[in-house]
Amino acid sequence: MSQHFDAVVIGTGQGGSPLAVRLAQSGRRTAVIERHLFGGPA
Repeated sequence: MSQHFDAVVIGTGQGGSPLAVRLAQSGRRTAVIERHLFGGPA
């Protein structure tokens, strides 16, 4: 089964998470791709 998105955010570092939230709040179907832990390096 394939899925379709309006936006894809690669990485959830300093700007990735807020960007993904804003895109989703504006009604865009948004996917987030992260290699390891959500939120960038700890």
